[in-house]
Amino acid sequence: MSDPARVPARWLMPPAVLLVLNAIAVNTAAADTTRNGVYRPAVVITAVISAAILGGYALLAVRLSHADRRRALALVRPPEIGRAARLVAAAVVVIAAVGLALEPFLHGDRNQGLTPNRTPHGAEWLTLAAALVALGLFVPLCEELLFRGLGFAAIEHYAVPVTATAFAIAHGLPELLPPVFVAGLVLGELRRRTGSLWPGVAAHAAVNLIGIVAAVLGSL
Repeated sequence: MSDPARVPARWLMPPAVLLVLNAIAVNTAAADTTRNGVYRPAVVITAVISAAILGGYALLAVRLSHADRRRALALVRPPEIGRAARLVAAAVVVIAAVGLALEPFLHGDRNQGLTPNRTPHGAEWLTLAAALVALGLFVPLCEELLFRGLGFAAIEHYAVPVTATAFAIAHGLPELLPPVFVAGLVLGELRRRTGSLWPGVAAHAAVNLIGIVAAVLGSL
């Protein structure tokens, strides 16, 4: 491969098929939406396994393509830390604001069923702690590896809108398409402007953590 930061686009085909099939499965089971998913061990474990498959595939695709992992997946330090931090803060504000503005109309967060609408009881506190680590840290890392990592390495042009579209489809529910698409655009632009995956991971993790913690505090 001439450019160690590039990966052949064919490596995007398997996850694309998987994401479409997942969207179909999610919508087929929409009538049995999970409630208070962060209190249910099976939901948290499933999220971890799904994320591990996505992130692991991104790492495997880069390895089998003989590309440089750090360059291809942008696992590098942003050149300007202060500027990157400001962009991360702005990204979190924009994503959160769009989500809050659209939720009363689309009810995407409610229908997804992960965030809680009641106080945890007993062992649910332990599951919640595990969910904060899994959904707030591990899942964002793996998703960024696939979408803003492998996606950017395989798509030379229009990587921001294309990966944002795939990111939205990956979340399955039609109600989530608009806010997640906007989030994907913001995270993609963050990746493009900083040249690093880490700011997007930080912003993605912050949005997930804020959403869960705010929902728990609101139910107390």
